[in-house]
Amino acid sequence: MLNRIYIIIGVLAIIALAGAFIAPRFIQWGDYRDRMEALATEALGEDVTIRGDIEFSLLPQPRLSFTDVVVGSIEAPAATVGAVEADFSLMEFLRDNYNVTRLVLAQPVIDLTIDENGLFGSGIEVATGKSAVSLAQASIIDGTVRLEDVRTGERFVAANLDGDLRLASFSGPFQFQGTAEFNAQRYSLRFNSALVDVDGNTRISSFLQPVDGAFTLSSEGILSTGIAPKFDGAIVLRQAPPAAEPAAGIRGDLVFESKVQASTDRIVLSGYVLQPDENRASARLTGAASIQLGERRSFDAVVSGGVFSLPPRDASEDATLLPFELVRLLDELPPPLLPPMPGRVGVDLAEVGLRGFSLRQVRLDATTDGTSWEISQAIAHLPGDTEVRASGSLISNEGLPGFTGQVSISSQRLDALAALWRKPGDDNPLFNVPGSLEGKVMLGGSALGLSGGVLTLEETAHAVDLRLGFADERRLDVTVHFADLGKAESAAMAALLPDTSGAGFATSFPDGSFTVSAKSARIAEQVATTLVAEGQWGDGQLQFTRLSAQDFGGVGFEVALTLQGTLADPQVSGSGVIRAGTADAPALVALHDRADTPASWRDALALSLPGEVIFDLTPANTEGAQTLTLGGRLGVADLDLTAQLSGGLNGALTQALRINGTLESRDPPALTRQLGFGDAEVFPDAGEIMVALNFVGVPGEGLKSQVTASAGEEYLSFSGDLLVAGNAEIEGTGTIEGKLVEAAGLAQLAGARGLSLPMAEGHADLHFEGRRLARLTGIEGRSGETGFTGELSLSRTGGSAMVAGAVALDSVDVTALAAAMFGPAALIRGSGPWPDGPIDIGDTARSTRGTVAVTTPAVTVGGASMMRDAKFDLSWDETRMRLARFEAGIGTGKVTFDVSVCCSGPLADKTVAGRLTLDGVGIDEIAPPALADALGGVIDGGLRFEATGASFAALAQVLAGEGNFTIADFTVDKLDPGVFATVAALDGVLEMDADALGIIIGQGLEQGAFKAPELAGAFTIAGGVARLANLIVEGDGASLAGGLNLTVETLGLDGSFAMTPLGFDDPNGLVDANTARIVTRLSGTVPAPVNALDLDIMVAALQVRANEIEVDRLEALRAEDAERQRAAAEERNRLIAEQRRIAAEEAARLAEEEEARRQEELRVQEEQRLLEQQVVPPAEAPVTTGPLDLSLPPINGQFQGGGIQPQF
Repeated sequence: MLNRIYIIIGVLAIIALAGAFIAPRFIQWGDYRDRMEALATEALGEDVTIRGDIEFSLLPQPRLSFTDVVVGSIEAPAATVGAVEADFSLMEFLRDNYNVTRLVLAQPVIDLTIDENGLFGSGIEVATGKSAVSLAQASIIDGTVRLEDVRTGERFVAANLDGDLRLASFSGPFQFQGTAEFNAQRYSLRFNSALVDVDGNTRISSFLQPVDGAFTLSSEGILSTGIAPKFDGAIVLRQAPPAAEPAAGIRGDLVFESKVQASTDRIVLSGYVLQPDENRASARLTGAASIQLGERRSFDAVVSGGVFSLPPRDASEDATLLPFELVRLLDELPPPLLPPMPGRVGVDLAEVGLRGFSLRQVRLDATTDGTSWEISQAIAHLPGDTEVRASGSLISNEGLPGFTGQVSISSQRLDALAALWRKPGDDNPLFNVPGSLEGKVMLGGSALGLSGGVLTLEETAHAVDLRLGFADERRLDVTVHFADLGKAESAAMAALLPDTSGAGFATSFPDGSFTVSAKSARIAEQVATTLVAEGQWGDGQLQFTRLSAQDFGGVGFEVALTLQGTLADPQVSGSGVIRAGTADAPALVALHDRADTPASWRDALALSLPGEVIFDLTPANTEGAQTLTLGGRLGVADLDLTAQLSGGLNGALTQALRINGTLESRDPPALTRQLGFGDAEVFPDAGEIMVALNFVGVPGEGLKSQVTASAGEEYLSFSGDLLVAGNAEIEGTGTIEGKLVEAAGLAQLAGARGLSLPMAEGHADLHFEGRRLARLTGIEGRSGETGFTGELSLSRTGGSAMVAGAVALDSVDVTALAAAMFGPAALIRGSGPWPDGPIDIGDTARSTRGTVAVTTPAVTVGGASMMRDAKFDLSWDETRMRLARFEAGIGTGKVTFDVSVCCSGPLADKTVAGRLTLDGVGIDEIAPPALADALGGVIDGGLRFEATGASFAALAQVLAGEGNFTIADFTVDKLDPGVFATVAALDGVLEMDADALGIIIGQGLEQGAFKAPELAGAFTIAGGVARLANLIVEGDGASLAGGLNLTVETLGLDGSFAMTPLGFDDPNGLVDANTARIVTRLSGTVPAPVNALDLDIMVAALQVRANEIEVDRLEALRAEDAERQRAAAEERNRLIAEQRRIAAEEAARLAEEEEARRQEELRVQEEQRLLEQQVVPPAEAPVTTGPLDLSLPPINGQFQGGGIQPQF
């Protein structure tokens, strides 16, 4: 029974409870809307309108919910609530007391305003009296608080407001804690308020923090409520530093503390303290600020402090591997704080430490319009009495600082200023040097730029433009245009530059570009003019797009280069042109000194100047190989060379290479000098010469080499191995071959200048060690049709050189030998018999001495063999050429000869001296054909001669000397002494015509030769004339006597010889030494002598002698006739006596006859008289030189009639 009672009671309870749950759902609670609006209006002090549905449930706890609530007028509500849900205490609710235990406001929106007068209004006036509704806690979901400043038209919205509100009453105290979103940032906030006193004042405290914990803002003070609220208290802003993993990177919070007085018109921060790092209490800033609110918002702030410094870097970091501190500082620059209002700020700090350097006496005055800062002046000081000034505009650009303005840096001691970024040297060129830099500075994004900059150094202005990238764009772009930089200015400028060799520069500026120019500067102790350097670096390489200088220590260049790798192993490629004038250019001397170039190499390289070389060095391929191409002009040669470097330029001396190139020139002598062979005329008649080069191998191990110099069909080539010895000498072993029109060039290469050699073609083994030693062995070759062999050596000791060797020739031509001694030019023919070309044995002293022994089986003249088995020494010294100890066979005899020529030099006149000895040499072996045909015999003799002149012709004019000779078996053709017997045997010489007699004598001379067993004589040479005087030779049947002059210049002959009978007795007395004197007159020249017989004297003498003989004969006849006349007279006397007797008888007859006879006698007497006048007695006849007429007149009537005597 009891159980049934319990069941009934339980069912009733259940029904009652079900009714309590279900019944309210069937009640129209909208009918109670007015009651609810009245209760809310009573609590809020403002009309409340519920426009949405209303629901109520009693159990399990009284809960009232309604939606779309409007507080205030419908048109301009002070607040709206999307939905309200309230839980009440059941017991209190049943007593008609509405104790709200939980209130949920969904999507509440509260609008607050500040009117144009700065008065605050909310449209809600919370009732402070006793109300039937009490609230202990309220939850706000997705709320919104909007504040509108009518003065500025701005609206501040805190959205997504979620939190719990606890309050004892609507007049306080109350507490709110929750989150809200402002400007897309989520914040957590707390707000506490004490009970509002009768004056409307309450103590409040607040706390605000972003959900990411970036900072906290707390405040505490007295809030005066009302339409003109005021706050007087303190605020603390604490900002957390960026998260840092290393413990050393942990920093304290930024703390800002200040007394604050705030109203709707102004906020005043008096005596604030700012600590950027609360762990570093010494770094603190103080100041004051005033913020004007309203339509004309503005602020005015001052900042002051002592020493303010940035926190130190991590002590464990390696600064050498990190960017420069300035770059890191720029990278870390925060965007400027830009208050959303205009204002101004003044900063005055004793020192600002920026880690790498400090700014002292910092003064900053700036204003802002809310979008940017205008810095009217910023002044700071650096070491070296340096003042930094800046002015311009500072903005925030996408979260990064931006600045545009003017900056100037003026220093009185650049040495102290430059010490900030580089370690000064012992002798600092910047000591006490003033300088300044000014220009327009732009900071934006990740770059700092200086444009229109003017760098003043030693009162000289230079143009500078600079762009410094940082953050994600670390690079440096520099443009500098220097004026004239002297030695001091150049050194000072170099001392100003940061150290670019360290890792810090590469880390700070992995990329960059530069454009540098200078009218003049001194770089590496060299004076450079019109200097330009343009390029960039990056990706591990430095690229010069243009690097040029009109003059850099005597060298000009314009190149484009790319440098990669490291300083220890740089990789260089590029192209350009390099010009150099002289070897003493300071830049070249410095380069040689730095490379420790041996003096011999310097001298060799100097010969190729001036030069202009165009080069192209390709980048290294995947195997590190490079190709170097050279072109242009070196000295007088056009250069074309390609070098394939398997190890690149850096491995050129240690890795395999291949070099192919040519040198071409239209001035062969000049190119020969350029190659280091002096004035050797290897190709004297060539108009163009080419030198081909080919080298293969590793320079340190030796190069297989082929060097060929060619000109037309002529060439000289070396093929073999080249090696650079430890003493920097180039050593070579190989084969040399060539074909030369004149081999004198080879002699000149050995230092034997002035020695002329004919055409040669051949080869030899060559070994040389620099210029110190050279050996030619196994020489084989030909000169025309003449072959030769031998060996030569050249050795140098100190400043002297010696050539020695031996050469065997198939034959030697006298002309070639003369050309070798006197030079080919000396053999140029003139108008006379002697060459008239200049003797040339060199216009300078030779650098070597030498002796070459020459042997040859034949010495020829004009291709005809003249001598045999010749040997001689061809020697020379600095100034003299000598053909010494010449010895050769000629016929059955021998000739020795020695001649020297002196001296090499600029003087045209040369002195030639020598000796000649003949031993048993036939005249026909050495005399010209004409003389050889006329003379015969074997000569033994000697000659010494000397002359000075510029040519052979000049030498002949002044030749001097002496000599003697002996000719055995001397003969003179067509000078037969038998002519005397022939003449003596002639009959009727008196009746012969002189011409006929001369013909008879001439024909008689041609019947044989004059012969003498020996002829000895001596001669002298003076003034170019050889004189042979008083020569007498006795031969078979005749003797010769006379003299001869030889004019050497013309080879002219002038002399006469008389042949007289010797040991000849003419019984007729016609021929004797006085009458038979045959005179031979010599004229013409030695090659073409003229032999003239002068027979007139002999014919005249013979005729005179024949006339004398005839006269003697006639005198004898006359004597006989007189004897006959005497005998006849005696006979007449006898007859007279006999005839007297008959005389008378015949007197008459005789008288007639007598008269006839007398007439006849007169006629005879006249004839006799005439005869006596014509006939002169021989004893009284004068000596005449003309021909005598020895014919006798006819004798008429001498013997006519007996006894008739002529009358005398």
